[in-house]
Amino acid sequence: MDVKGKTKDNPKARTDIKEYCRRRELWLQELQNGKIVKPKASFSFALDEKREICEWVKILRMPEGYALNLGMKSHDCHVFMETLIPIDFRHLPERIWKPITEISLFFKDLCSGKFLESSLDRMEENIPVITTKLEKIFSCGFFEVMEHLPIHLVQEARLGSPVQTRWMYSFERKIGSSKQTIKQRGKIEGSVVQGHIGRETGDFYSYYFGIDVSCRRNRPNRNDEGIRKKNSGVFIQGDVDGTGQTIEYYGVIYEIIGVRYSGWPKKKIVLFSCKWFDPSHRGTKEDQQHNIIEAKHTRKYISYDPFIIAQNAKQVHYAPYPLRRDKVDCWVVINTKHVGRIEIDNVLDVAYQNEVAIVHQQADVELETTLEHPQHILEKVFDDEIMINVEEEINEDGENDLFDNEEYDNENQTTEEEEWESDGNETSEDE
Repeated sequence: MDVKGKTKDNPKARTDIKEYCRRRELWLQELQNGKIVKPKASFSFALDEKREICEWVKILRMPEGYALNLGMKSHDCHVFMETLIPIDFRHLPERIWKPITEISLFFKDLCSGKFLESSLDRMEENIPVITTKLEKIFSCGFFEVMEHLPIHLVQEARLGSPVQTRWMYSFERKIGSSKQTIKQRGKIEGSVVQGHIGRETGDFYSYYFGIDVSCRRNRPNRNDEGIRKKNSGVFIQGDVDGTGQTIEYYGVIYEIIGVRYSGWPKKKIVLFSCKWFDPSHRGTKEDQQHNIIEAKHTRKYISYDPFIIAQNAKQVHYAPYPLRRDKVDCWVVINTKHVGRIEIDNVLDVAYQNEVAIVHQQADVELETTLEHPQHILEKVFDDEIMINVEEEINEDGENDLFDNEEYDNENQTTEEEEWESDGNETSEDE
């Protein structure tokens, strides 16, 4: 995003590139009027692109319980890093987007709820390759200790089990919600208990009496109007003409129908009436290398088969590309998992995480190309941004300036007479 004061691609880093690297297109340039400018790199966004990306994040609305109020702390930061970055930065050149997507998928696999030994071995092989790709793109000042830390995270996962069992996010959220219920400073414990009882009562009514009692789960749609656009849907797997092969259907719910059966015992079933996207390769595309599924919302399923049982559906979210004009009709499918929902019996629910890590082999086959921005943007550089501390410079002969100072030599120089006198004093003291 090239934020001033926070970016590692600053004029000093460009000076280091000129000294240590061969990226001539990123060197600082001096104009005829004496001013120094910095060529914009291809991994940076222009001003209009940054505005469009920020507007995209602002109107993005994830399902409630997953990342409704998107921020940059705790779990929301992981959602942005693991899921939204490959979508948000799709406008970048292919040679830059792929390494960024690969590091996002690495963290997504690392935060899965279940590991396979083969997946851990492949992750351990991939992360040095991914880091090498990033070092070919970004400046040297970007790579600090934290950027090389992911190399050791796989071994940490082997020793300490999945990472979410060692996170403090759930406890921090619980403590934060408890602090908000404190009304009387003199009776802190009582305020926390009273707030907890009220919250548990509301959750109980919302789960078991949601139809007859107004709560957050059946609130009118007018409460959501004018806020942000909600773009959630459902996903289900179906058979292909009884052949045993499965096909994935993605769609949007248009109507929820409750069916009651007469007789005793009373039975009720909930059906979703959906409009499905075209499940063929013309309407749904999958990038298996990067685990990205695109659905064309302009192509609909021809057959009439709208109804599914609610228990068989899984919730997904559709996110558009912010800067890809050629993919206006495509939505990226994001698998969401609601906190507190148990999808499979006799399996512990791991909120916010993927169930199983699916890792693909990565290889460094990209050729060296230019890193200059396609729009050839030049940014003005001020003199104070490229000041160099002269006192820390080293001479060409490898010696420090301190030893070439004449004043230092004159003050510390000794004559032969002083040396004889010092030797005579030492012998007299010994006698």
